[in-house]
Amino acid sequence: MATDDPVIDTEVHKWINKGNMQIESSMYNDAIQSYDKALGIDPKLTEVLNNKALALARTGRYEDAIQCYEKALEIKPEDEEVLYNKGIALAILGKTSEAIGCYDKILEKNPGDASAWCSKGDIYFESGKYEEALHEYDRSIEINPKDETVWNNRGLTLVKLNRLPEAIESYDKALEINPTVEKIWSNKGLALTKMKQTGESVDLQKIASSLPKEEDAIPEREKVETIPAPEMQKEPEVPVLLETAPEKTVPLNIDPGTEPSNPELEKYAVTGKSKEYLIKGNAFFNEKKYAEAIDFFDISLQLESENCITWNNKGLALAREEKYDEALVCYGKALEIDPDDYIYLNNKGNALYKLGEIKMALKTFGLAFEKNPENMTSIKGMELCIRSLKQAMK
Repeated sequence: MATDDPVIDTEVHKWINKGNMQIESSMYNDAIQSYDKALGIDPKLTEVLNNKALALARTGRYEDAIQCYEKALEIKPEDEEVLYNKGIALAILGKTSEAIGCYDKILEKNPGDASAWCSKGDIYFESGKYEEALHEYDRSIEINPKDETVWNNRGLTLVKLNRLPEAIESYDKALEINPTVEKIWSNKGLALTKMKQTGESVDLQKIASSLPKEEDAIPEREKVETIPAPEMQKEPEVPVLLETAPEKTVPLNIDPGTEPSNPELEKYAVTGKSKEYLIKGNAFFNEKKYAEAIDFFDISLQLESENCITWNNKGLALAREEKYDEALVCYGKALEIDPDDYIYLNNKGNALYKLGEIKMALKTFGLAFEKNPENMTSIKGMELCIRSLKQAMK
């Protein structure tokens, strides 16, 4: 966004630019120091105060971040981006009423801000105030009916209210907009299963047959340029991504006392069971011999198909060979076994990002962030995705 601050001299601009580049490199403490240098010259730069607050939040210093946002708001009391970011920090600290107050101020000035209505809904949802959350989601949808995230979150809220048919209708609306989001299909499946448990008739086979097919090829995305100073960075919204019931993989019927034959691997003279093959695969991976690593991971999986670590490592090896579609399958298998592992989610997000599936990557990084808010990889991933989406809209 264009800055409304006075003309910035060269020295200040240098420190702002350096701070922005350090944020790009996840060097948050260094970025804070650079922004402090700029603020030492001109303490009334709201975009610098905002960016410093973001860096503080990245290091878990949310109270300090909020103080920074408040200083910015003393200068520009109605700055929507600062209010938006302050609301996220307050929500993370569990200060629900104060966070809601930030979005109310945004909506007083701009009642057509669909994102602010959605953010209020998310906060109410996390607080267990489902009727209030539903009201906010409905307001957001009135303004922007084409956001699948809001429809999905509305469906989750209706499930909590035990209004299952309406929840399924909401999920269907989300899937009309974007049928490729696995999370929405999973949430819909949970609602259908719950309906079946209550005695209502549900044709799950028909639902399963309607699942979308994977695309054969997706063009690789372009490089993302760094944000030039002195633009203000906006904290990305973290979507509400709740629990799902992962499907269980079926183990292969292999006698654990036998080893599968593979002529391509005989030259390595490897013996042992699943763990030994995994260790050997890791060794080849570290040597950047990814094809050999994949061979050993495959044998390990034939012996023990429920090993999520092996599925993840095979995915990493495939990604190194730029076989991102195949890597996604592996990460998916790992997440079926352990759906709460944020590392697998980050790896899946990286593969989606490389394939150009930016919206799906953003949601995946968001789920990883939900599992572990202190993990910098998911935060960095969300930032890259949001910048890519903004560039695509230009």
